[in-house]
Amino acid sequence: MKALSVGLLSGLLFLTSCAKPTPVPRAVQIPEPSVPVVPAALEPTKPKVESIPFHSLRARTIERWGTELTLVSFDRRNYHLVVADQPSGPGSRYDDAKDAGDGHLASINGGFFTPTGSPLGLVVTDGNRRGGVNRASFLGTGFFLGPKAKLLSRTDYLASPPSHQEVLQSGPRLVWSGETPTGLSNKDERPRSFLLWDGKEHFALGYADSASLKGLSSLLQSQPISGFKIAYALNLDGGRSCDFWISSSVNGGGFTRSSFLKKDVRNYLVLKRIP
Repeated sequence: MKALSVGLLSGLLFLTSCAKPTPVPRAVQIPEPSVPVVPAALEPTKPKVESIPFHSLRARTIERWGTELTLVSFDRRNYHLVVADQPSGPGSRYDDAKDAGDGHLASINGGFFTPTGSPLGLVVTDGNRRGGVNRASFLGTGFFLGPKAKLLSRTDYLASPPSHQEVLQSGPRLVWSGETPTGLSNKDERPRSFLLWDGKEHFALGYADSASLKGLSSLLQSQPISGFKIAYALNLDGGRSCDFWISSSVNGGGFTRSSFLKKDVRNYLVLKRIP
């Protein structure tokens, strides 16, 4: 009997040892959503805002290649230009550039006009339009647009005429996008008035005592003004029309430059401080 019990116990132990163990359930790991890694080269970048130093108001006279240049340079963020036109004709309101710029910083003769005194090109002053767009060749005219000054070619202006309070058409263009326009004459050296722009925030009014159009273009392209890169230059009426006044309140100013036997002109560009 004892032997039988021992046998049964041994059999039970054998069966228990042969049985498969019950698997213990494991915790299921749910992977977190992955964030795609964008290569640095493909990451969107914020546009850089160019920091342009302010250009101080300054008058100066320099000589280069036998030509004397008188200039007043300024920053359009602090100063602006307006067109002082005379609807009744040359000399009807202003005697000269000093008279036109009285109480302000500087003044220079503006665009061309006919023998009868009508503007030879478009003029807009304080939103009032006079004359019309000169579509003649004129060696490529340009437009001054204000009061926040900029220059525009005739082609670009006609493609989409902008609305500005101040507009003056003149020409020819002496330097444009850093290049010399073709067709400029190397004859007829005479006094010249002109407008300069660096293509950004800096402008200058200028007077040359004697130069041909081509000669003045080459001179301006030589970058004669320290601290001012000339990218655009627009010729204004010259010869006997030249009349440039700079107030004594301007650093280096307090004088007038004009041609011999100066005549009355139709309009002026007047430099004012932004209030």
